[in-house]
Amino acid sequence: MSKGRWPVASCDADFAPYLEGRPEVSVALSGRFIDLARAAGPVIFELQNGPVILRGTRRIFASLRVTDAGLAGHINLTRQVSDRRIRKTEALTKTLVFHAYLATSMSDLDDTFGQWLTEARAIGDGAHLSRPAPGRLLSQAASVGYQGLACHVVGRS
Repeated sequence: MSKGRWPVASCDADFAPYLEGRPEVSVALSGRFIDLARAAGPVIFELQNGPVILRGTRRIFASLRVTDAGLAGHINLTRQVSDRRIRKTEALTKTLVFHAYLATSMSDLDDTFGQWLTEARAIGDGAHLSRPAPGRLLSQAASVGYQGLACHVVGRS
């Protein structure tokens, strides 16, 4: 289990209480979601009261709640996504956007959804923190005297 407040899933059987009494389609969707999350890289599944929270080494990056209608949850990305599966978006921080999703069929958990989880997984490990802020790259290049990069950034060769 975990050193944190919530227990952590160590095997597929740990998800059973979240699937009990749910329709087969919801159970199948949760299995597909978990497979996509694991394919994105190492992930910690925190078993909270209701949702399953996906955490990287630095922060939470997604969640999953099994419902009778399918899956509901969120994914944190560095950009805003417009898609029929996304029910709501809002700024989470200066660099992160919270996306509430709803998946009701297997086609909702396609390769695109898998790519979102991969992007979110990198955020869970703090990848968004290592990127320079917009406009900062040019000022960094000028401060170290690297004119080649500065010219490239502004579109000159």
